[in-house]
Amino acid sequence: MKVAINKVIFCIFLMQFNSKFYSEQLNAHEYVEKAHNDIVEIIQNKSILFEDDPDKFKKEISEAFKPIVDFKLISRYVMGRYSKQATKDQIENFSDVFEKSLLDTYTSTLIEFKDEEIRVLKPDSESKHKDKAIVKIEIVTSTKVYPGRYSMYLDKESNWKIRNININ
Repeated sequence: MKVAINKVIFCIFLMQFNSKFYSEQLNAHEYVEKAHNDIVEIIQNKSILFEDDPDKFKKEISEAFKPIVDFKLISRYVMGRYSKQATKDQIENFSDVFEKSLLDTYTSTLIEFKDEEIRVLKPDSESKHKDKAIVKIEIVTSTKVYPGRYSMYLDKESNWKIRNININ
């Protein structure tokens, strides 16, 4: 019995180690690039779905985008000093509405995404902190290039999360 328990504990340790090792293998730039590629693939392969079932299309885009954005943290930034006066329910409610609004806007904008491209730029230099990164992007249209920047951090599960977005 003791041997079986030790094997289970060892297997759990290996699964956690492998999961953490995999997410730490991707730096913030690679993680963002993969997420953007997943989103672009959905747009290219399922854009017809937007006309037939816009809610399903939005859900697919949202599911691809959600893992890299810390909506709760960003919504707290947006609330600013009012978050200190709000109840936990009010903060959660605001966060949910903010997330839905942002994803709806983002998805509706992306459906118009035809020949545009999102480029994840190589880092200028190595980050001073292993758990924080600035990821610069460019949104390239037929007429203009819009610079962007994601401020990112590693969460408790060692996943990269966007905590702030600046475009143009």
